[in-house]
Amino acid sequence: MAPRLQVRKTALAFLLATSLAQPLGAQSVGSALRDLSGHEVDETQLRSAVASRTLTWLTGTSANNDYISVGRMANFFGFVALRVSSGQSLTRAHVARDTLAVLDPSQIDVLVALLAEQNLPHQGTQEARIQMNRALERLLVGEHVTQADFLALGRTYGAAEAELGRVIAQRFGEIAGSLTPEQQGRLAAIRTAHAAGQPDTIPAMDNRVRLPDVDRQELVNLAARFLSWTTGSPEFNDFEVVGKPSQHFGFVSLRLASGHSVRRGAVAGEVLDLLTPDQVGMLDVAVRQNADAFPDFLAVRAELMRELEVALRIEVINPETVRRLGAQVGEIEARMTWAQANAMLTVRDALSADQLDALLAMRARYTVADAEGASSDVVDQGRQLFAQCVLCHAPSRDNATAPSLTGIIGRKIAADAAYDLYSPALRRFAQSEEVWSADLLAAFLRSPRTVVPGTTMGFDGFDAADDRAAILEYLETLD
Repeated sequence: MAPRLQVRKTALAFLLATSLAQPLGAQSVGSALRDLSGHEVDETQLRSAVASRTLTWLTGTSANNDYISVGRMANFFGFVALRVSSGQSLTRAHVARDTLAVLDPSQIDVLVALLAEQNLPHQGTQEARIQMNRALERLLVGEHVTQADFLALGRTYGAAEAELGRVIAQRFGEIAGSLTPEQQGRLAAIRTAHAAGQPDTIPAMDNRVRLPDVDRQELVNLAARFLSWTTGSPEFNDFEVVGKPSQHFGFVSLRLASGHSVRRGAVAGEVLDLLTPDQVGMLDVAVRQNADAFPDFLAVRAELMRELEVALRIEVINPETVRRLGAQVGEIEARMTWAQANAMLTVRDALSADQLDALLAMRARYTVADAEGASSDVVDQGRQLFAQCVLCHAPSRDNATAPSLTGIIGRKIAADAAYDLYSPALRRFAQSEEVWSADLLAAFLRSPRTVVPGTTMGFDGFDAADDRAAILEYLETLD
């Protein structure tokens, strides 16, 4: 067991103490960096985050990793803190409904205009995040990726995410500056009721407006964030869960696929029980690095949020400052991500065949069939799909539980001299089929157990012909 580590973080007790936040105008939004020290937890939560991602990243798809839930990008507006302080009882939809009932038509018009205004920076943020995901997948399949290049991608992502936050914050400030004292009081009461888990105590409003025909989900997201940010203190909004940095490993997608029944702690417990003490120690290398980096992540992120908060004084946010601080946040987050990825790969290369089967079975218990996202480049799509294969066919494994697939097309079946654990079923198959032709591989990829009855390969196959073709294209590049 690794020595206990301390991670500085705004604790739940602090959240509960500050959940009855100051109303607008009474808040301090000065530029000084808030002191985040003094609220500490041990490394348990960080280990839980890394362990759960060991399952989702090593067994997931690119579509899993690329998925991100509404509100997770530009998460600078305190809604996560509000949800945690409520005991997870509140929802965006309910908070947004009550908030929109307080705003007048002209204020709602500003939110609607923001929907279009945020599209471009939102797209840029998503694209930058996906570039980081593709780099992680190259690392996963054994291609060369340098830490320096990955940190550069992190800086780009962080700057893009901060710019998205700037666009949102500036409009939020515009609305906040137009609120009447009566509106401010009602919004504070809405926050108090939801934080206490008592939304039924909110007085009925008789001025509910008909919402325009827009993206309702994103309008709900904006309205909920507006409430949490403008009624929360800066110290409260600085809160962030330890699982937020490094949202690149597909856990959110697993939660969605499970119907939101999966819990990080439960998944982490299963994974840790599956691993040997030495393998847990490999994950703890990343836990230690993340524990050291997390206070810096929170501190620089808080400095960025102080700049965003000038909008609440009806001032213009400095875009250069936002981009600079965002890039710093992104680099710290990328370092944390890099450490986690490398620790998980080290564990993967030490897994036994039984452990690999157990991980795949664990994934299957939580999910239904995943839809794979298409790529504009066939080889790139094949690489993304191949990321599932390297759990067993890892190119760097010394104790491989499956043969290397480098040069597989045209190679004799069950004839890799570096691998001697072929199943009896595959050895019998090799007596009737000489080599892995592209057509034979395509059939095998569709349904391994149909082509080779009795094979010990645990993967069920790819249903889509386009997916099989993409993998074959990628395998050709490995020759």
